Amino acid sequence: MNGHFTFALATVALMASMYVAVAMPQAPSGAGGAYQFPSEAESILSTVPVVESFTCEGQAYGYYADVANNCEVFHICLPIEDDAGAVIEYAQWSFVCGNGTIFDQQTLTCNYPTDAFPCEEAASLYGAVEFGKIEE
Repeated sequence: MNGHFTFALATVALMASMYVAVAMPQAPSGAGGAYQFPSEAESILSTVPVVESFTCEGQAYGYYADVANNCEVFHICLPIEDDAGAVIEYAQWSFVCGNGTIFDQQTLTCNYPTDAFPCEEAASLYGAVEFGKIEE
């Protein structure tokens, strides 16, 4: 097995083990559904969650901090294309970081606020960090 592939799989497994909540799949954009939080989310989040604060519409595949939710929530966006390569809808999965942590847009992990890229600046890194990319 290729060393880069093995490293990428290990990274995915590590990141998956860091999240306290399971993915919450969303209705594709245009289907009229708000993303849903697990019932225990309010006990983990520092404030009442702001639903529908983030949309994947127009976003490339990637991981996105939800600034409106103090970066305690993040989303994975996936544009879905037709056979001609045109985007026909967007899939969105939402996650809640572990208690006391926020999504660090610079490392694409949940991290303690004192060690993380500032939440209010997270949008400046949207699309700048590719998950699983290994620098040569």
